[in-house]
Amino acid sequence: TTFMADYAFKESATNDTSCAMRLGWLRDYSALSNQARQPLREFRGRTHSASAAVGYGKAAMLFVMLRDQIGEKAFRQGIRDFWAKNQFRVASWQELQVAFESASGQDLKTFFAGWLDASGAPKLEARDALVRPTGNRYRLDLVINQQGAPRISRLPIEVSAGSKRETRWISLKQANEKVSLDLDFRPQLVRLDPDIRLWRQLDAQEMPPILRQWLGAAAPRLVAAARGAAADAAATLAQRFFEVKPQNLSGAALASSLDSGGPIMIIGTHTEVAASLAAAGLPARPVELATRGTAQVWTLLRSSGPPVAVVSADDAKALQALIRPLPHYGGQSWLVFEGSKSVDRGIWPSSGFAVDIKEAPPDK
Repeated sequence: TTFMADYAFKESATNDTSCAMRLGWLRDYSALSNQARQPLREFRGRTHSASAAVGYGKAAMLFVMLRDQIGEKAFRQGIRDFWAKNQFRVASWQELQVAFESASGQDLKTFFAGWLDASGAPKLEARDALVRPTGNRYRLDLVINQQGAPRISRLPIEVSAGSKRETRWISLKQANEKVSLDLDFRPQLVRLDPDIRLWRQLDAQEMPPILRQWLGAAAPRLVAAARGAAADAAATLAQRFFEVKPQNLSGAALASSLDSGGPIMIIGTHTEVAASLAAAGLPARPVELATRGTAQVWTLLRSSGPPVAVVSADDAKALQALIRPLPHYGGQSWLVFEGSKSVDRGIWPSSGFAVDIKEAPPDK
């Protein structure tokens, strides 16, 4: 349903936002602890955010990767064959595999076994990217390294120089493999999987903090920057938001807790939140959120240490209004609320990652 409804709508839109949706699936998954990651084959239904990241996001990405591998025509035929044979019956992944194998003429056993049975995701790295002229053309050599399972066998690589960009799909057979590309321009940068078409571990530069990191954290910590009724509302909000009971931190202990430990969330009223941030030496409220709505939620961009998020509201009533909606926004980096309604939200921009290409030393 995620792939054929929500995602299909994104792909068909005039301003195709499907890449952002794929990136969102991977960010949700990256925010999970290793213990919360389960093989897709074990998914039976959504029980919490961790199961949704696998059962919805990974399942949808499996179909994206399958369609890329066997082609649009065979993929559509496989869906039709699966429906015709299994309508009104209980079907499994095995029936899906059989339908797509029949439609494509390909043996998909390794593909399905890898993406259904592995609980992790491979990490990709490009290194030793060297270019040398070959007559009036150029040859790019680089090493692709994969860590983790399952192993990726088809990888899109983008090479670029200024406004010139070219994407090639390459086949990989080993975890550490040297590949070569013949090009008609001198490339400057290389990026692996630039359009997020593979289920993989994201590079740190592709992962601005999102609330999922706190929502499903294994050992979250809470600072209640509020008093009286607002403190009670903050405690209730935390109880509803976190899937694991958080450890309570005092405002005085916040500064000494910023170098290690689990994610920290500060919940309270505007004045006391501002005081807590200043006392701990943390950045103040982002200027783009200041004075907007009855409550603001944001994550801090930190180069090291545990991630920190903030929920700041006008008063106890404004905090209480967040109890029901906030857990549904795990994929966001920041939000502005007017009562219980989110009036603006977004993800902090990320730079992505690219590898510089160097000149190869002259042949001896």
